[in-house]
Amino acid sequence: MFTTDGTSYAHTITDINGQYTISDLPMGIYTIAAVKDGNYLSQDLPLTISSTLPVTIDLVLTNNDTITKNIVYGIVDDNLNNSPIDNVTVSLYQIVDGEKVLVSTTTSIADGEFILDQIADGTYSLSFSKAGYQTVEVNNVILTGSTKFDTSTTLTSTIGTINSTVSGYIKNELGIAVANAYVGLYQIVAGKETLVAVTYTNADGKYMFGNVVEGQYVVKSKLSTTL
Repeated sequence: MFTTDGTSYAHTITDINGQYTISDLPMGIYTIAAVKDGNYLSQDLPLTISSTLPVTIDLVLTNNDTITKNIVYGIVDDNLNNSPIDNVTVSLYQIVDGEKVLVSTTTSIADGEFILDQIADGTYSLSFSKAGYQTVEVNNVILTGSTKFDTSTTLTSTIGTINSTVSGYIKNELGIAVANAYVGLYQIVAGKETLVAVTYTNADGKYMFGNVVEGQYVVKSKLSTTL
């Protein structure tokens, strides 16, 4: 029950038959409503107590299907000082036949909080991205049975990050510097070599690759001869 200004005045719980009683109410004008988990708050109905005679008001609840669906929530913060990060794009992908399908997206607010609701049961992955930070992915998120899944995440800043360089000289079997030689930089991931950058030596036989991110690499070179 509520007073005319919306203040909660009294409450009770229904019995197994859905019946309720609120007694010893002073005369006055009220509204009355009901709520239960999995249902919307019922419509407020007017209630006037003007005598000691009982008043009967039936309330109807409407099922809320969205309440039974899953929720993904959390806070995004910075790796340097653990401060919250706003405007992070949080994307939710459902895994369907091995493929990622975007189903929902939102952005974090000033305190780093975000929430994605009304999510159907299934297997999902999440992506957190913002300019100036490394993108983070969270995979194999299984949601079922009204799960409330906390995916609080820390992003690593890339602003001011200085990556490595790879440099050296290319010489022939006589130890003479080779100019204009092809030099390839290959990154090794899971034992597989992938060409990620190409350059050529200068007149002194020297080469350099800039802005090389952390990882394992191999350098290969060859000299093409044109007749």
